[in-house]
Amino acid sequence: MPRVRVAILGASGLVSQRMQQRLSNHPWFELVAVAGQSAGIGLRDLAWNLDQQRPEFINNSDILVSDINSNTLAEELSQLGVKIIFSALPSKPALRIERNLVESGLNVFSNASAYRMNPDVPLVVADVNPDALVQPSSNKSMHACATNCTLIPVLHPLSLLHQRYEIDSVVVRSEQALSGAGWKLLHNPDEKANAIGKEIDGEAEKIIEEAEKILDVSGVSWDVECKRVDEQDGHLVNVEVHLKGSPTYSAVIATLSTSQVHNPLPSQPEYAMQLIDTEPDRNQHLWNGQTLDIVKPSIDLSAGMTTTVQVQSVEDGTVVFRALSHNTIRGAAGGVVLLAELALFNNMLASVDINPSSSSSG
Repeated sequence: MPRVRVAILGASGLVSQRMQQRLSNHPWFELVAVAGQSAGIGLRDLAWNLDQQRPEFINNSDILVSDINSNTLAEELSQLGVKIIFSALPSKPALRIERNLVESGLNVFSNASAYRMNPDVPLVVADVNPDALVQPSSNKSMHACATNCTLIPVLHPLSLLHQRYEIDSVVVRSEQALSGAGWKLLHNPDEKANAIGKEIDGEAEKIIEEAEKILDVSGVSWDVECKRVDEQDGHLVNVEVHLKGSPTYSAVIATLSTSQVHNPLPSQPEYAMQLIDTEPDRNQHLWNGQTLDIVKPSIDLSAGMTTTVQVQSVEDGTVVFRALSHNTIRGAAGGVVLLAELALFNNMLASVDINPSSSSSG
């Protein structure tokens, strides 16, 4: 069976290039178009901002970057046979461009924050609240969003605790990598120096409102502070969850040890979350989920998709844990691609008529 033709909104940003990396050898999706500000430039000619080598697919590609602001973008993508679009746009342009594409009959899976809190657009983490991904009514296209990247290491353990215990309050202190602000922060010493140790504007509010929407909770007290640290990749969070009741340490560990996933999706690791006894370390645990000895994220789609968690203490109803996830993969590009895989596997895309379970071995 043929792979589904897909496009990316955004060309040179870190999340867009992570998407390009993940789609270069994807068994279900075929990347045929990229739209960005560098209209007319060959995709292979753009500066490559990731540590890993540019995939051979990109090096050999004849894709020219389409004009992201073109009034005929939807028509151009449709003529190429595109059925699914992955958005790596900033929030402001995403408001207009994503809406226009969905209204034109294209399915959009977005990493942008523009529509996350829209009641008509599902906000979904594929291995946390997959039931929130609802098939659109007939003749409508799907528009779905992934979460803020910092929420992922908070949400994976928090969602499991929420299934068994009532949450009273949550305290979060994040240590967010430079890549969470894009490649410019990585390469601009002045901007980097100005960002390290500073509170990230609007980040705490996003974590709170998105967590409440996904977990469907209200009345929880939140205390969240988000700061940038001098690390390239990976978001670490220090979390205190105050539960009603007094679960034991062993009961909490048992609750958090139930993250094995059975969905046969290309980007889904065997475990959405891995418990460890020592503190999560970026050098050691950033690529958890990988199945190959050497990290090859364009081939090993599970690499970097597992959240790593250390439970530090459980006392008097308070669970303290430290968690790490790869922000540009699990928290961004990988999470969005996984979301589209989930929709495709469950036959939620009316305009896409392939059976991915048959094509995944091709």
